[in-house]
Formats: sequence, C-alpha cells, structure tokens
Amino acid sequence: MRSVVSFLFIFLFLFSAFSTKVFAQTEPSATNDARFINVSYDLPYPGILPDNPLYFLKALRDNVINLFITDPFKKANYDLLMADKRLVSASALIDKKNYPLAITTLSKSGNYFDQSIQLIQQVKGQRTSVKEFLNKMYLAAQKHQQVIYQMSLKADKQTKYQLELLQVRAKNFQDTVDVIRFQ
Repeated sequence: MRSVVSFLFIFLFLFSAFSTKVFAQTEPSATNDARFINVSYDLPYPGILPDNPLYFLKALRDNVINLFITDPFKKANYDLLMADKRLVSASALIDKKNYPLAITTLSKSGNYFDQSIQLIQQVKGQRTSVKEFLNKMYLAAQKHQQVIYQMSLKADKQTKYQLELLQVRAKNFQDTVDVIRFQ
C-alpha cells in the first residue's frame, strides 16, 4: 500500500511539474511600449486648471517658487513635479474637450521635463541620490507616454496627431534618461 501511495505522489508531482499551462497575453506588453503597460508612478493632483480665470495666480506662485530654488537637484525635482502637474491638467482639459489649451499645457509639461533632464545632467556626479531620481524620471517618462496615449483615445483627429507628436517627445525623454542612468 505504501508503495502505491508513493507511486501516486511521485506521479502527481511529475505530472504537475511538466504540465504547465501557457496563456496568451492579453496586452501587447512584450513590445516594451509604455502606452500598453501599467506604469506604477503616482501623479500629483493638478489643482486649478489652466481654463480657470484665477490660474494666473497659480502660475505666478509657481514661477516665484522656481526663482527661489537655487540647488539644481531640488530644481530638477520641482520641474518634474511641474511636468507631472501639467500632464494631469492637460488630461483633465482633454476630458473637458478643451483641446487647444490641453495641447499647450502638455507642451509646457514637456518643457518642464526637458529642464529637469538638463538640470540632472549637471548634478549627476555630485550627489548619490541622483540614481534614485533618474529611476523616478524614467518611470515618469513612461507614465507620461501612457497618459498621452489615453488622452489620444479621447481626442479629435487633429488633436490626436498633435498628441502623437508629444508622445514621441515623451519617448525621447525616456530614452535620454535611460542613457543618463547608465553613463
């Protein structure tokens, strides 16, 4: 009896070890395209949107804060935060079907991201925490691509074309950050 139980146990173990199930992917994540993967990067709350009449006060405040930041590393962090806020604002404007302002806001987001990349290149060898920040920027660039893609699904044809161009820009940011990370 003991040999029968042992035989069954070994048979079931071997059967389960060699009979693996293969499932087809439902997402084209094998393409390494950030549009199709769920990027775990939290975006900030945007606050007042650019279509609000009081938005100029927020923009003024942001510019004043930016003037007082003298440390390039802190300024790079702040610029990334501003890029993320502009991205979320642009997405909210797409939801409101305010396409021209959404494109302008998204372009400003890219400008902030570009400034952040330039600043982090300046301080790369000076700080130990730059590697962490570069990883954060890499995820942010992926998240920007993902959100821009989601925005393009809601936009009209002309805006969709402009969003595709801005998505290519976000992909270039990702590639640039990747090069900086491994230098």
